[in-house]
Amino acid sequence: MQPLEYAGTGLELDQKIILDAAVGAGKATAFWAEKLSEIRASSRIIGVDIGLPREWRRRIGERLGENIKYVELVEGDIFNLDFLADESIDIVNCADTIIFLNDRPLRLLQAFQEFKRVLVSGGHLIITSEYSNKDLDPDEGQWRRWHLSKGIFELMGKTWSVEPEPGEVRKALEILGFEITGERDFPPVKIDNYLEIMDDWQNTMQEEIKNIPWEERLRKTIAAEVNKVYKRVAEDGYLLGPAKYVIKARKELAGGS
Repeated sequence: MQPLEYAGTGLELDQKIILDAAVGAGKATAFWAEKLSEIRASSRIIGVDIGLPREWRRRIGERLGENIKYVELVEGDIFNLDFLADESIDIVNCADTIIFLNDRPLRLLQAFQEFKRVLVSGGHLIITSEYSNKDLDPDEGQWRRWHLSKGIFELMGKTWSVEPEPGEVRKALEILGFEITGERDFPPVKIDNYLEIMDDWQNTMQEEIKNIPWEERLRKTIAAEVNKVYKRVAEDGYLLGPAKYVIKARKELAGGS
């Protein structure tokens, strides 16, 4: 069983409104839309992301296919879902997102508080996230890619990612009164669309390198490292994704029962 499959187990999906926060490339969105299609549900998915440029909308649309009828894409900030009314969402899915909610743990609380506001009484929150890559072999393309990304961002005084541990996530949820209903770990797996991911990564890193306040010769040296990692992954023929965990939680029922 994969993380998304575990995330969807045990949930009633008919006549529900699902918030997918944040959409990214639309993998989780497509999973939930397929689930709705399988049961011919009278439900809909609101997919939110801080930025949804035309190219990303096109890719998401291709991934969804006919199931796009279940999905509404909205540009928005998951820290401030002001376009959603209180208690208007039945299920919040937050997959592979919280590593970018820097800095931890207060930003976790900020996002989870907003999820709590929009969830109905007894509504479900599902968090899927990555463990740190520290346990991967440094010879793995994912280790090289991730740590080079962090280094480039640190040169500009920014943060690429911070991977909260499950205990931090549980604590944040418990502080806000969520009930933990399930938890499971998943080992590293090979990523199917690794070349697409590497293309996006390479382009992002090369654009970021242009902003490093160093002389051109040094920027070219870092850019060459990015190209070297890209070439190595292409030669390996795979990208090993990090180990993940899924935490399921439930908003308390009205009256605390």
